[in-house]
Amino acid sequence: MKTKSILTVLGISFLVFVLTLIFRIIPAIQTVELKTIDWRFQWRGPLPVKDSPIVIVTIDDQSFESLPDRWPWPRSYYAHIIENLTRAGARVIGLDVTLDVPDKYGEESDRQLAQALRSSGKAVLTGKLEERISPGRIRTYQFPVKPLPLLLEADSTWGTTAIQADLDGIHRRYFVVQPYQKKYLPSFGLQVLRKFYNISPQVKPSVDKGLVRFGELTIPLFRDGLMMINFAGPAGSFPHYSFDSVIDDENFDLVGDYDMDYFSSTLLPENIFRDKIVLIGSTVSEHHDNFPTPFFEFKDTQGRTRKAEMPGVEIHANAIWTILNGLYFHKIPHLFYLLGLFLLILLVYLLVLRLPTLWAVIITFVILISYNLSQFFLFADNRLIMELVAPSFAIFLSFVASNLQQYIITKREKKMIIGAFQRFVPQKVVDELLKHPEKLKLGGEERFLTVMFTDLASFTSVSEKLDPAELVNLINYYLTEMTEIILKFDGIIDKYEGDAIMAEFGAPVHFEDHAVKACFAALEMQQRLKRMNFSRYKHVTDRLKCRIGINSGKMIVGNMGSRNVFDYTVMGDAVNLASRLEGANKMYGTYIMISQETYQLVKDYVLARPLDMIRVKGRQKPVRVFELLARKDEQLPENFKAILPIFITGVRYYHHRDWVKAEECFQYCLKMVPDDGPSQIYLDRVKAYTQNPPPEDWDGVYTLKSK
Repeated sequence: MKTKSILTVLGISFLVFVLTLIFRIIPAIQTVELKTIDWRFQWRGPLPVKDSPIVIVTIDDQSFESLPDRWPWPRSYYAHIIENLTRAGARVIGLDVTLDVPDKYGEESDRQLAQALRSSGKAVLTGKLEERISPGRIRTYQFPVKPLPLLLEADSTWGTTAIQADLDGIHRRYFVVQPYQKKYLPSFGLQVLRKFYNISPQVKPSVDKGLVRFGELTIPLFRDGLMMINFAGPAGSFPHYSFDSVIDDENFDLVGDYDMDYFSSTLLPENIFRDKIVLIGSTVSEHHDNFPTPFFEFKDTQGRTRKAEMPGVEIHANAIWTILNGLYFHKIPHLFYLLGLFLLILLVYLLVLRLPTLWAVIITFVILISYNLSQFFLFADNRLIMELVAPSFAIFLSFVASNLQQYIITKREKKMIIGAFQRFVPQKVVDELLKHPEKLKLGGEERFLTVMFTDLASFTSVSEKLDPAELVNLINYYLTEMTEIILKFDGIIDKYEGDAIMAEFGAPVHFEDHAVKACFAALEMQQRLKRMNFSRYKHVTDRLKCRIGINSGKMIVGNMGSRNVFDYTVMGDAVNLASRLEGANKMYGTYIMISQETYQLVKDYVLARPLDMIRVKGRQKPVRVFELLARKDEQLPENFKAILPIFITGVRYYHHRDWVKAEECFQYCLKMVPDDGPSQIYLDRVKAYTQNPPPEDWDGVYTLKSK
């Protein structure tokens, strides 16, 4: 690629890159990008949490009906439930209820809670940071709302409960720490983990290079103290029990039929709280502590689509569960993301620039689908979050830009190419040159292709009897029919030499099944030849028969000739061999001979029988050859089908020098199919070798004496 072309590609790719960066900061696009995270969660599905050490005690509607007092409840309730959970062996008790003002039921209730906190030593309280306006000044400042001093004196462990909603109102992130006066306040979840891991009260969280370090914990942040929560599933995923069932024991009476002493009886599972993190929080909608999460819309066990917001206490549970299991989400560094985005744009641009339009559309679509699908797998398997919308836009825009450039550049070139070459080269070559004008030069490239040579048997004697006009009409009739079939199977006509045809498959436009198409074309040519009507040519008394040779291999393909006059053709040993195979048919009485190289490529699609190991004229290396008989989906005559295994057995005896058994096999074949040329050839050889055996070093290779 010339320097000017390289600069053009880089310049347009960079323009697409800049437009993509502008596109990605549009709020509506950011909202769509956030939505793709929810799709990834829902595609991954819920994760099992039955072995999780987290249990939730819900302040729910049932508790509102069964407890004697109305909300807000006396602090003695919390004291009682903390005592019960402590006796039950809970490792940490997180109380997600704001207790920043004295209890309306009196100071004694607060003292009971303080005593329960002091005795338990396992509880964590909640607070928050509020934005307040300075008196007389138009500015805000942060003010920590802490639990009552009386409660903090009993146990000073408390954490903030801020939950951050994204731009679209969905809650996906969690404040692990919150900055306050040049330090960081730990979140409620982080303080729960302090108790769980017995981290000293003197240890403070620190933030460095996008990581929160807290004791032995290292928690990656997405930004501003926020961690991406790895939600285990929709609301209700964690084990949960109603507040009234845990507080209800012989020392506490519920209202009416609810009073069953759940906690002291067998109505609750045994050891459900032992060594557990127990979080207590509200699930009542009137408390406005329920939030939409990525699993806001989900399918239940019956496959029905449901919508349910998640209680704040369960969001805390998901955040704690994420940290406990180390199931953090990651993102690649921003610089690497930008570099990868530019390279993706450049890759698509170059591919589209070099591929045909249909393939460019297909490849672009494949890249687009592959990229997006890979992000779902990376999310589910590796917890890696990368953008979907902006890169998808970049792929599409790169495709459009590349096509636009091609249209502008090639419009003038196409006019020149069509005018200069359409009369001299096959249409497919013209099409290839239109797509790749750089190929308008001498020379070629090495490719693995299939080449075909055809020739009419005994046509010289027929042509001698025809006047020139009849001969031309006959040749045109024959070549038209054969050419139609070759083109049908994507071959190109290299040249005509009288009644002979040379054709290539797999060039100039490459396709993997070139050998299969060449063989299918040869079989159809033989069938068409049988149906052609030669009755109007008085000297053609019998059906014309065509011999075909096919070989696959590496050959040079390209423009050969002088600087001003050249031809699109193929050259090489593989080409010469195909020509020799066409002539070898004459000796064996066959009509389509293919090389072993071709046979290996087509054996799953056609029926063929092994003929011989031959050494053609002008070539020392022997080659195994096969007679092409039919497509796999076609039927052979029953008598011919019957002799195939006998013929193969006879060839095996022949190579083992067992002339008697070989002769029996070939005589049987000729009895079933009297005009089978290969059987007759082998029978003649066997009889000759019976009289004059070959030397001891005989390798079974037959050397052809003529072309």
